[in-house]
Amino acid sequence: MRIAHEFARSGDAGRARADLQALDVANPLQWLVYLAETAISGDVDAEETADLVRLAIALGSQSRPILDYAISLGIIEGDSVAESSAGAGAAEQPADTEVQPAALPTVAVVALEPTPTPEPVLLEPTPEPAALEPTPAPLAGPRAVALGALNVRSGPGTVYPIVEALDAGEEAEIVGRNAQADWWQVSDAAGRVGWVFGELVAATGDVGSVSVAANIPEPPPTVMPAPAAEAPPVEPPAEDPAPAPADEPPAENPAPPADGPEFVVIEKRLWDVYENGGFLSGPTVTCGEKHELIVNVVDANGSRLNGVAVQSDFNAQEIFVTGAQGKGDGVVEFVLWSGQDVKVVRDADGREVASEVARGMTTRTPDIPFEHLIAGQYCTDEESCRKFATPDGAAPGCWGHFSWTVTFQRKY
Repeated sequence: MRIAHEFARSGDAGRARADLQALDVANPLQWLVYLAETAISGDVDAEETADLVRLAIALGSQSRPILDYAISLGIIEGDSVAESSAGAGAAEQPADTEVQPAALPTVAVVALEPTPTPEPVLLEPTPEPAALEPTPAPLAGPRAVALGALNVRSGPGTVYPIVEALDAGEEAEIVGRNAQADWWQVSDAAGRVGWVFGELVAATGDVGSVSVAANIPEPPPTVMPAPAAEAPPVEPPAEDPAPAPADEPPAENPAPPADGPEFVVIEKRLWDVYENGGFLSGPTVTCGEKHELIVNVVDANGSRLNGVAVQSDFNAQEIFVTGAQGKGDGVVEFVLWSGQDVKVVRDADGREVASEVARGMTTRTPDIPFEHLIAGQYCTDEESCRKFATPDGAAPGCWGHFSWTVTFQRKY
């Protein structure tokens, strides 16, 4: 609030941004948006609310409630907003009609000096790509703000090659999404387009109007590694077997591997504070109320698989089938109680399968490894995690309110 008051008097947006970056919060701009929206919807002094709204708009972090409030005070013009929302509530579009996102108005703001950012650290060992160039002014539409250094890929999945990178705090305009809405298609000021994983960015603006991209590329083919050594030659059969007819339909599912489990665990992740419905106020954690276990199942190329049965050991009869709960393609959802393990039990063709078991998803705070708590922003180091998970004479933090995501991949 002090920073907002000083900006209202001085108009020095560069100093305001520097003061915000010095605050002990995970994402200062996202925190500013949260405070401004809370002031708008709560019983906060009108002058203080207006100062927060002016600062958010000047730093390019406006959202729909902030824009509407700014228009009501005459801080910005509202004609373009009225035009863009005039069609809301009109006749429903046909199912096969692609809905284009409504653009937010272009807002004139104070040009800010870019703050120095660290060299990008890629999330996986890859050749270092060129970082997207910083935009000279805030983008008008919905935006993705990188929560840390991350890869920008040519398509929605880790099987696609890396084409660019974003530094922590860097922004790109959201121009589309995939059908599962877990990857954003983004564009920088130079018009370069790529894809970022939704959990690694903070999405701001009217993301509800973002439609499925029409130009999603096909996943690249999986390259099988060459065998380490050639098998010794064998005597050919007396007669070559007859080739399969050219018009014989392919098998409904590829053949499973000869050895090892057919489904393996490729991800086990604790949801962060915000994702689970809570928020941070400096080092203080306000816990969310969710306790969910989301299980994704994909094939060898990363495409989602429907019809696969997943079982939880919390109740031996609790078996759900991917795609059947209405949670999205390749997804099942369990209610997570004190803790449970999960595995795949049947493939989409009804055949029983061998599967790795994903273990350790729990809502019991002391049982969660510190590295998961740190990644989820519940604590920052071993000492703060110890105080959070096993405090002296107090209940553990967020006990019973944690959620997890697990992803199984079929090996063929």
